[in-house]
Amino acid sequence: MVSETDSQAVLQTLPISPETSSIRLSNLVGPAFVLDAKAYQKEFAEALNRVEDWQDEVVALSTLADVFVPNRIKLVTTSESNHGATYLKAHDIFNVRPSSSRHLVKSRTQAYETLLLKKGMILTPSSGRNLGPLAFVGHALAGFGMTDIMRIVPHCPDKGYLLYAFLMTKTGQALIRRGRSGTNIDHLSPADVKKIPILVPDSGTTQSIIRSTKKAEELLDSARQALTDADRKLSSILKIKNYLPDEGVQRVAGLRRYTRNSASLSLRLDAAFYDPANINAGLELAKAGGRKLGELANLKMMGRYKRYYVDGENGTPIVSGRQLFQLRPVSLKHISDRSFSDPETFRLKKGWTVFTCDGRSEEALGHPALVSSHWNDWMASNHVMRAIPKDNTPPGFLYLALRNPLVQLQLKSRATGSVVDALDPKTIADVVLPTLDQAVMKELGEQVERAYENIGESQKLLAETVKKFQRTIDR
Repeated sequence: MVSETDSQAVLQTLPISPETSSIRLSNLVGPAFVLDAKAYQKEFAEALNRVEDWQDEVVALSTLADVFVPNRIKLVTTSESNHGATYLKAHDIFNVRPSSSRHLVKSRTQAYETLLLKKGMILTPSSGRNLGPLAFVGHALAGFGMTDIMRIVPHCPDKGYLLYAFLMTKTGQALIRRGRSGTNIDHLSPADVKKIPILVPDSGTTQSIIRSTKKAEELLDSARQALTDADRKLSSILKIKNYLPDEGVQRVAGLRRYTRNSASLSLRLDAAFYDPANINAGLELAKAGGRKLGELANLKMMGRYKRYYVDGENGTPIVSGRQLFQLRPVSLKHISDRSFSDPETFRLKKGWTVFTCDGRSEEALGHPALVSSHWNDWMASNHVMRAIPKDNTPPGFLYLALRNPLVQLQLKSRATGSVVDALDPKTIADVVLPTLDQAVMKELGEQVERAYENIGESQKLLAETVKKFQRTIDR
C-alpha cells in the first residue's frame, strides 16, 4: 500500500512535462505487485490512501455483486427484429436513447440468455481507451443484447444503487482504472473488478445515497419512456406504414436493386439518392401535409477552428458528434474562447436540435439530439449541425420530426462524400418533415422538452449524490 507521505513526497513533474513517480521497494513486494508504472501513478496512490484511512466498513466488491463478461461467441445478427433482442455495441449504453438496427438471432446464438441485459445491472467497458464509464440498467436498457461489456450484478437492489454511486466517485473511478492491464489496448477482467474495495458509510449516509441514486435512475427511466411514447404517438397520427415500393425493385441475394429513368437523374451519381424508398418517404410525408426542413428551421453549420483545450474551470464544455447522444459525455473536453474568432457563434441554445453532419450514413449521421437548459451555452464542434426552430415550430416537435424514420431515410440519402459521408444545409433543406395541427405539435413538443429537462435533472441529481459521497470519503 502506498502511504500518503510517499505519494506526496516522491511524485514530481519534470520541466519537460512527463510525470514521474518513485516508490519504496517495500511497497512493491507482495502479492499485489504489478509490473506496470501506470498502476502507481498519483491518482491511484491517492485512492488507495483514502481506502487505508477510511474509518467505516470496507468490503470487496465481490461481497456485494457478481461480475462477468459473456464468453466469446459466433455473433449472428439480422436486420429483422422478430428474431431476437436488439444488439448494442459497447458505447451505445451511454446514450440517452440506445438503439440499433441489428438484432441477435436467438436460434443461432449460444448462451443467448447470458447476453441479455437485466434490470439492476451495472455496466462498464471491459476493454478500450476509456475504461471507467458506467451505465445503470433500468427499464429502458433491460432486454437489449450485448457481448463486449462487463456486467456487475448486485446481490441486492439497494446495495446496487450504493455500489453504482461509489464506482462513479473519483475514488471509485481510480480504483477501476488501476486494475487495467494490456499493452496497446487497456483491458479489465472480472477478477480485477471483484477485488475493488468498496467504502460503505454509516447507515444514515448509506440510505441517503441509495434514495438519491434510485430517484435519479427512476426519473431517467420515466423521461426515456416519455420520449418513446412521443415517437409512437407521432407515427400513429401519421398512419404511414407502406412506403417501401415493390414495383421496379428486385431483391437478389439479400440486396435491393432498382432502375431509374434517365430523365429523372441529376448530377448525383450515388445509388442511395435515387432509392425509391427514400423518394417515397418524402412523397408520403408531403401527402400527409409535411413541410420542408428549410421552412421549419434555420440550418447552421460551423467552420473550422483552432483547438485550445483547458481544464473545466477555464473553459466551456464542447461536445463532439458522438457525445451529442450521451447522458454523461465520455471524455468531455473544455475549450478556451481563444480557439474561436467569435466564440458566441459556437454556443448552443436551449431548444435547438443538433445532429451529426459527417460520419457514416449507416450509423449516427443525421441522428438528432435536443439541447435542454442543462446544455445551454455549451459548445459543439464543427461536425455538428444546428437546426434552429422558426417562430411557429415547437422546438421539441422539430427534434421529434427529425427522428422520424421517414425523415432519417431522406437525410441519409442526401449524404455526399467518398470516404466520409457528409450533410450540408443546402442539400437537406428540401427534406420533408411531418407537420400536424399546431396544437398537437405544441403538445408533443412540450412532452419532448419536459423529458429532456428531466433527463438533465436526473443527471444533475446523480452528480450531486456522487460529489457528496466523495466528500464523505475525503473527511
